[in-house]
Amino acid sequence: MKRSTNLTLILSFTLLTFVMTAAVMVVWESLIRDPFFAWVERHYPGDEFRGTRYAIQQRVEHFAISVAVDLVVVTLLLRLISHQQRAIVESEGRYRSLFEHAGDGIGVASASDLRLTEVNNRFCDILGCAPHAAAGRDVREVVRTYAGGRRTDDLGRLLEAGEEGEAELVVERADGATQPVALSFSTLATEKERLIIFIVRDLSARRRLEAEREQMRQQLFQTAKLASLGELSAGVAHEINNPLNGVINFAQLLQDEGAARTDFERAMLDGIIEEGERIAGIVRGLLAFARHDEHHVGGVSFGEAVNSSLALFGRQLEKDGIRIETDVPEDLPPLRADRSRLRQVVLNMVSNAHHSLKSKGGDDRLFRISARLSERGGREFVRAEFYDNGVGIKGENLERVFDPFFTTRRDSGGTGLGLSISFGIIHEYGGTIRAESEPGEYARFIVELPVGGPEGASDGA
Repeated sequence: MKRSTNLTLILSFTLLTFVMTAAVMVVWESLIRDPFFAWVERHYPGDEFRGTRYAIQQRVEHFAISVAVDLVVVTLLLRLISHQQRAIVESEGRYRSLFEHAGDGIGVASASDLRLTEVNNRFCDILGCAPHAAAGRDVREVVRTYAGGRRTDDLGRLLEAGEEGEAELVVERADGATQPVALSFSTLATEKERLIIFIVRDLSARRRLEAEREQMRQQLFQTAKLASLGELSAGVAHEINNPLNGVINFAQLLQDEGAARTDFERAMLDGIIEEGERIAGIVRGLLAFARHDEHHVGGVSFGEAVNSSLALFGRQLEKDGIRIETDVPEDLPPLRADRSRLRQVVLNMVSNAHHSLKSKGGDDRLFRISARLSERGGREFVRAEFYDNGVGIKGENLERVFDPFFTTRRDSGGTGLGLSISFGIIHEYGGTIRAESEPGEYARFIVELPVGGPEGASDGA
């Protein structure tokens, strides 16, 4: 293809030279020759200057025609060369820009000694080196493969396998850090030498996404197990409820029998009835929490949601030596919310505080729930605070606590869904939630929910 192009160019300029010579000769013959010859005869008259006149006329004629033709042809040739040079420079600049701004790292090495002759910026970004430091070095020294805690020669073995190859490797950056890459190479033969083109792609983002996908799959699996456990708990609660009611009824029959009993026996019966009713209350709370209710938005008492949640899980906190304080006025106006969903928000707050306080340990562990009526923007809100003096939340995690599947309790079965679900429920009802914390000192979640009028109230759950 190149030889054909050169031949065409030679023939074109040969034809151009012939045409231009003919054109110049026509111009010379018609416009310049006679005046010039007359001028020579005037300056060199007579027969003695005949040879001189002839030599001057012929030499000047040949010189003028040659110079004119050469001038035109060379000018056209220079313009063509200039055009080709601009095209080459533009093409080189375009490919240089593509080379430098490629999303993958590109390196060029000599096949004879494997020394890099050229690298782009991305190549150096991935490997953590400077372009001037990489040029001239053996590619195996720049692309240092790493596995099992030590350096390997995986790249060398890959190069020995053939003229092209591809593999996923772990490389050691110049700063000592490691990262996964996909490396491929192929050979290119030029007129002077053989080159090897290396393409390096950073796999860190892909591996991170794969890890997050696997993590999400595990968390969804854990969530499904928790859902199954909830259904199982609801079934067990139903089975417990009937014999429990029998125990309470039998104790009440014995109490109402009227037979003479000692103080100890009466205390035992009262204890059976009291503890049985407490267990029944827990079972009712568990059934209410596990039941798949329809979403009924109406007037809901925040205090009732707190009391029912603490009745369900509060004894566990007390058993672990955690002091519970509540400061929720009974006369707070009802909220526009769903009863079961509001209870779920409170339960998530109780659960988080419980784990935080258990992790901290110590004697003076406190979980406090308080609520007050507030006004903002001409609307009334119930402002609730959930405070615990547990391990707190690290600063870098504070802004992520409401992200789905973000949890610092993965080892203990945390799914990272509780606060995310609570965030969604609260915002669905037009409220807000935010977190404050001092690591190692306390954590406080502040919830604001709009007050609902009694005209929109319904039973809710």
